[in-house]
Amino acid sequence: MSHSSHGATSTGGAWEYPWACFGTSRRKPGGVLITFSGLDGAGKSTLIEFLSSALEGRRQPVVVLHLNDQVGVFAFLRGVRDRLLGGGRPPETLVPGAPDPKSQKLQRAAPTGLRGVASRLRTAILWNKPMRRLLYPLDLVIFACYRTYLERAKGRVLIMDRYFYDTLVDLTGGSRGPWTRLLERLTPRPTVPVFLDITPEESYRRKREFSVEYLRRRSDAYQRVFARVPGAVRLVNDDLERTKAALLDAVRSRGGPA
Repeated sequence: MSHSSHGATSTGGAWEYPWACFGTSRRKPGGVLITFSGLDGAGKSTLIEFLSSALEGRRQPVVVLHLNDQVGVFAFLRGVRDRLLGGGRPPETLVPGAPDPKSQKLQRAAPTGLRGVASRLRTAILWNKPMRRLLYPLDLVIFACYRTYLERAKGRVLIMDRYFYDTLVDLTGGSRGPWTRLLERLTPRPTVPVFLDITPEESYRRKREFSVEYLRRRSDAYQRVFARVPGAVRLVNDDLERTKAALLDAVRSRGGPA
């Protein structure tokens, strides 16, 4: 396992919990799931780091998972690939204060030639919406295994950097057909589902990765999805200190350990 600068544990994904689905003889009561969703640049990473530090300061062990990188079928397959190609080397322990390179959104030049073709094919497969809709329930099963191990067996607060609500935004654009309604019912309700709400213009100003028009469509989709999330905590992140205080209040009010 690798550790962030504030002591919250970040895991390598599927390989960390090979027996999670089979239960454990030592179970701890409770279980807290806090999720963060929103446009790129909304401040998810900053607030997750802040909340992890606050909880660790109260001697509450925390684990942070990134949905796309560490949960689900594709994450498991990447783990298989990395284990085979990397010889199963254990994850490095970062020096306190050092950024985790896996969490950084690095700009890389697009590959060319055969590697470029393979990269585009891989992207087309991984982001194929019909396939992702079919895999969604299986991803939920894998996630349930992780929760059983981390929350129930280990007694840790689980914080998600993005959640299945973000996947619903990707897959449905906020519309609600029969399959979407089924997926919404199957999705576990977090203890504190946080929606960080910023304007498309502010998201573009902070990241400049996508067009404002695209971000407007995505923002509308988030609004529609979270309008249907019971107990959603909507934080307008236009003042960081005020948002931090509101976040701690929300966690306390939901029975969290903050």
